[in-house]
Amino acid sequence: MKKSTKIVLGLLCAGAFLVPAQAQAQRGEKSLGVIGGFSTYNNGGYMGVDFQYTIVDHVRLAPDIAYSFRNEGKSAFILDVDVHFPFKLAKGFDIYPLVGFAFNNWSYAGGGSASRAGGNFGAGFDFYLTSNLKLSLQGKYSVMNDTSGGFIGLGIGYVF
Repeated sequence: MKKSTKIVLGLLCAGAFLVPAQAQAQRGEKSLGVIGGFSTYNNGGYMGVDFQYTIVDHVRLAPDIAYSFRNEGKSAFILDVDVHFPFKLAKGFDIYPLVGFAFNNWSYAGGGSASRAGGNFGAGFDFYLTSNLKLSLQGKYSVMNDTSGGFIGLGIGYVF
């Protein structure tokens, strides 16, 4: 991962903790959506489905399942269970740091695979288009043995 990308991710995470404590996501809020973007481990695209459930104000459970498309001879099945800490930045606009558990199963061209478990950290933004529709921009880094990498994605979700 490039040094500049690590610096940007670090600043996003640090800045997320400085946001005033006003929650947009309310206890019991759920959303189901799709997310897609860029995976740094294979320099390719990924796409997935995510579910979010706000357990209490400022704490949201966010499992997702994704697939990183084959590039540079590598593709992966990805399963994450993250915890978001959303705070209102402006009306209809949230920011959140995240931490979580990651499981990736990378397969390689020519045979072979690597299954790894590790941790995630990062940050994201939610922009509520309506009370039932939101856009998300998220960056996270998965730390694991031999297959660490970042995921930068844009998503859309139905809020219910």
